[in-house]
Amino acid sequence: MEYPPVLNGTDYLLEVVTRLSGGPTPRDLKYAVLHLQAGTEVLLKARLVQEHWSLVFSNPAQANWEEFSRGSLTSCTTKEAINRLRHIARVKIDDRAEKAITTLADTRNALQHYGLSMSAMAVEAQAAKVLDFLLTFINTHLLPRLNSTEAVPVEVLMVSIRQKVRGIEKLVSTRLNGLRDALAPYRDTTVVCPDCAQLALVIGEPISCMFCYQQWVRPQAAAEQYAWIVLGQDTEAAVANGDPSPVRSCPLCADFALVLHAKTAGGASKGTPLCFGCGHAFGPLIDCQGCGEIIEMPGWNDLPFCPECTTATFGQL
Repeated sequence: MEYPPVLNGTDYLLEVVTRLSGGPTPRDLKYAVLHLQAGTEVLLKARLVQEHWSLVFSNPAQANWEEFSRGSLTSCTTKEAINRLRHIARVKIDDRAEKAITTLADTRNALQHYGLSMSAMAVEAQAAKVLDFLLTFINTHLLPRLNSTEAVPVEVLMVSIRQKVRGIEKLVSTRLNGLRDALAPYRDTTVVCPDCAQLALVIGEPISCMFCYQQWVRPQAAAEQYAWIVLGQDTEAAVANGDPSPVRSCPLCADFALVLHAKTAGGASKGTPLCFGCGHAFGPLIDCQGCGEIIEMPGWNDLPFCPECTTATFGQL
């Protein structure tokens, strides 16, 4: 059996699109996620090897040719591979592609270690973004560096992959187009879904994605998952480091579900304070100068305190 790295990674992609074509079963979805993550890692690191074999080691300073040739090395993470491709190999990987790859890695880890409940549409939407990036990556950064003997079998596989990817992308785009009218009234409370990565998660009762039908019962869980997966802001890590938490208690409903910089369909690019509990989108917020809780920006003649701290500090005004 002989599978050079680029052919190996491309073969993983063929397995992915084959499993996602038609009506995928739960088992198809499982292996589509696992194979897509494996294929992504193989292809990114194949480009690193083309630059220099030592770059796939976790610590290139300790690279050893014998370990590399045996395949017994400890290799770098996918995130490290992307950084090295950008800064050493000068390969352009935009933030959208990196986010799609990171989301896929989170999905794969959840599936592998904790179990996962995800709809077929969510898997297909995630896969379409990563596959779109990888097809360009293979064609632009890998194939030109292969000799004809290595390139021909890869190009043969690419023909089948492209055909099947078009079908997956069409399914995703058709469904999104069909949701435009339904989503229009909820622009100020619609954010990107952590599961399918589509701008279709409506904050309400229930908190539900119109694209993949995923629902969240607990507003706090939805807010923290959104902050972590979509915004890249970890609530627990922020608190542990003494940094401001990206999720706070809501001034209206008191749920610990207020995302300070939610990117809504109708909001500002810098983000909007949005409560995943009561669904209220706020204007500017500040910290109460008494207790530190979030409050709405006071008017010019109001005090920068919450009602409780105002009473405690000044009595009944």
